[in-house]
Amino acid sequence: MARSTRRQWLKATGAIGAAGLTGLAGCSGGGSGSGATSIGVGIPSASTTTGQASNAFQRVVKDVSPDTEPAGTIQWNSQETGGDPPSIRQYNQGNLQALTSGNFIIASAMQEKPPFQQRPVDEVPFQAFKIASLHLHVVAVDGSGIETTDDLVGKKFWPLPPSWGLRQQVETIFKNAGMWEDLEPNVVDADTGDVAGAIEENRVDALVAYGSGFENLPGWATEVDARSDLHVVQVGDKLKQGIEQTRGTNFKEIEVYGWNQDMGSKTVGSFPSDFQFFFGRDISRDVGYELAKISHENVEAIQNGQPAYADHSDPAAMAEVYLDGLPVHPGVYDFLEDQGVDVGDYERGTVQE
Repeated sequence: MARSTRRQWLKATGAIGAAGLTGLAGCSGGGSGSGATSIGVGIPSASTTTGQASNAFQRVVKDVSPDTEPAGTIQWNSQETGGDPPSIRQYNQGNLQALTSGNFIIASAMQEKPPFQQRPVDEVPFQAFKIASLHLHVVAVDGSGIETTDDLVGKKFWPLPPSWGLRQQVETIFKNAGMWEDLEPNVVDADTGDVAGAIEENRVDALVAYGSGFENLPGWATEVDARSDLHVVQVGDKLKQGIEQTRGTNFKEIEVYGWNQDMGSKTVGSFPSDFQFFFGRDISRDVGYELAKISHENVEAIQNGQPAYADHSDPAAMAEVYLDGLPVHPGVYDFLEDQGVDVGDYERGTVQE
């Protein structure tokens, strides 16, 4: 990105990745009304909120897409990558045509911020539509002596998996609060599937968790909830300032939800993070349009698989977390316009039909 202006880069977004789109039944894969289009979609893992949402969407697309015209049959294939940053890199290598991601990590890629500072990517895909808003917060093991975030220093702390975009966001917040340097020596690096066991083995005293859309916890956190006695950790002034100084989030006091135990308080300080689907240029305008239409018309079926999935029965909700400066996929853009949603503040992307 250093060799071109940010605006030039945004105009060129989507140029890489054509080799990864698989055309079936003699179709080019772009959605010409015949054959099928297969779309590889990067997700962190199946136990995450966005992974569960993508898998729920995949089931609905499978049921509905044979009837779409002129897009033809669409095959939505969720693929675990280990995190949003790996998904973005896989997209740049031509292995994915779409992905789930938090806005924070997409903005980090656009601005060449960590984890893309040393290894920037050439592009990010177009914005498509909202998946969910997550409410990150800190919880601690009962008996750990941790009541506020000021008590975390010297404690064994799990700030989400190291490959995740959310982990980068958490690190940035604590760095902005001037706390990360003191926390880092005792940071525990583990995947979501290992954290419940790590707590039971006394290798973790506190962790970052999140709820989704005021509905539920991700699958990995429900396992932690079932196997450990926990309480919420209140946010101290230093961390609150760090949250407010971090792009793409803010401090928000919310009611505790999702946990099936008494968390010691009815409220907790959180730092929200917004997530979307992102579509590459290799997804044609017609396919993008139909995917948006499917989400709008089948939201109840999708929410059966992931209740935190945004309510797209109101199409305006699909666009409510758009980033400035990054184009919207033309199919989604046109669908929203047809539904009367004002997207005039955003650029309509272009694709090769």
